[in-house]
Amino acid sequence: MKTKLILGILIATATVQASVPALAQQEGRPGRYPQAPMPPPPPGQGSYLQEGRVEIQSVTRSSGGAWYRVSLRRALRLERVEVTVLSQRLKLHEAILHTADGQRISVREFQNVNVLGAGSRAVSEILNTRSGIVAIDLRAESYGGFADISVSALSSEDRPQLVVGDLAPQMPSQPGNGHGGNGCYNRSDVTRSLERMGHEVEDWAARLARSTYSSVEYSMASRQLQQISARMVSLAQSREAQESSLTRMEALVEVFLKKINTYTYDSLPYNAFSQTSTAMFKSMVAGLNSATQCEIRTTDELLRFGENFLEKMGKSTYASTSYNGYSLLAQTLYKKAPGMYEQESNRNGKEFRQMDLDMEMFGKKMNTYPYTSLGYNSYSALVQKAAGMSEAQFRQVARRFSAVERFELVRYFETRRSAYAYTSAIYNHYDKMMQIAAEVR
Repeated sequence: MKTKLILGILIATATVQASVPALAQQEGRPGRYPQAPMPPPPPGQGSYLQEGRVEIQSVTRSSGGAWYRVSLRRALRLERVEVTVLSQRLKLHEAILHTADGQRISVREFQNVNVLGAGSRAVSEILNTRSGIVAIDLRAESYGGFADISVSALSSEDRPQLVVGDLAPQMPSQPGNGHGGNGCYNRSDVTRSLERMGHEVEDWAARLARSTYSSVEYSMASRQLQQISARMVSLAQSREAQESSLTRMEALVEVFLKKINTYTYDSLPYNAFSQTSTAMFKSMVAGLNSATQCEIRTTDELLRFGENFLEKMGKSTYASTSYNGYSLLAQTLYKKAPGMYEQESNRNGKEFRQMDLDMEMFGKKMNTYPYTSLGYNSYSALVQKAAGMSEAQFRQVARRFSAVERFELVRYFETRRSAYAYTSAIYNHYDKMMQIAAEVR
């Protein structure tokens, strides 16, 4: 009897203890301390993401923006990409991911994004890429001052190691530059110093304007303006200026060109900004070899730069500082286009059909410019280059096609020829392609 009583008490006690957590929860009090959560899975498993991050400083203010590349030291499959605005405001125009097997993936969420304020963030869609990503290209434009941004890449495989720029071999060193062979990642940048000097010119110009003519204050302000102007011009035409980013230099020279018009012609501040702008243009031209290795990596990018310069030249007064500067930049840059197109086509293994498409695209762009103008002649040279390369490549492979295949190609070339004016460059090209296809034995 005593044993049964003890057993009953133990059972009742256990029942009460089991009901306490539920009762506590009903009364709004916390129940038992929950068990510790399972630790996140190791890299490469589950949804555990590791983040790599890098900053890009002084994003251009140029209309339409500029391309910026972030490279991964090791190809990884990425879950998403994020861009955070650290200062100023930013517009993302587009973004492209480059895979290890040569694919180009457009990031939908980064297409023409509304202007983002400081502290705002743009997040890509879930990427689910099967191939490893080797580079992220962003076309971005700053609103206000030069913007600083951070780019983050998240992966479940490993922590992405990001660097700004291309992982191509460094540029060869230039004797006497004092930098021991600078590469694309540690190029000189004089734009911040020039911008600061520009503010000094404005400050002393304001003091000069408040001073009585021929007074001590007036003379002192004049001397200071002359000294700052001399330093600005010297820096703007230095080798460091030639090695500086073309995008940043062009954005700053646009600011200086606007400042010129706020001062009286031939005044000290007018001459300071005018002479500095002229020197900057010359340095940008001299530095185009560096730019085509570090900033302008494809023919498409080169043509975008060239079109931007032509547009700004067209908006400038004939023979003005801006007109002459943009004209010289465009001419020098466009001269490099045929050679860059040839190298790029050979590197990518383009075949004659692709070159024909490029030729027709160049022809369309050519016809948007007045006859014999700089833009017309530049695209005409590209039409000739693409046509010549296509013909040479087709001569090499024509024997691989059967007679029936070549007959169909003759018909195709004849159709394409009929779409263009008689004896035009593209008409003559397709005429030659017909002859090559028909004459092969």
